Amino acid sequence: MRSLRDVIFAEAGLASLLDRRRRDLAILDLLRKTLPPALATQISIADTTCPELMLSTASGAAAALVRHRAPELLQCLAREGWKFTGIRLRVQARGMRADRSKFYAKQMDESATEAIRAAAGRIGDPNLASALRRLADQGRSTLKDEQRTLQGVEDEHPQQKK
Repeated sequence: MRSLRDVIFAEAGLASLLDRRRRDLAILDLLRKTLPPALATQISIADTTCPELMLSTASGAAAALVRHRAPELLQCLAREGWKFTGIRLRVQARGMRADRSKFYAKQMDESATEAIRAAAGRIGDPNLASALRRLADQGRSTLKDEQRTLQGVEDEHPQQKK
């Protein structure tokens, strides 16, 4: 029985694809070591077969920062034996995830709930005072739920020390 590696290298098309992928990863690794970490995560290789290196960035701001560093990146690539005449950038904005919401629930801590409860005691209007107490109770129940959730996480890995 032949190994998967032997099958891949026996097929010229698959072998060249694997070689190109190795080359792309080596170039990307070198670029990511050269760039600041926050910027390095924003780039990926689009095409290395042309005389110009084609990079894909996650935003226009990242593309502008990479464009300013292009001479430095070309020198670094040349030192390692990669010869490119320039760097072209393509902005490839990532799509919105369906589970991501722009609306975040307001969260109250213990001091906020106590301040709301104290304000309810000072207010003369009974309806407003009642509404403030309900708000404080709702915040307090949210805090208890969060603590219960975190406590369950702590119990999952007792070997880890705080």
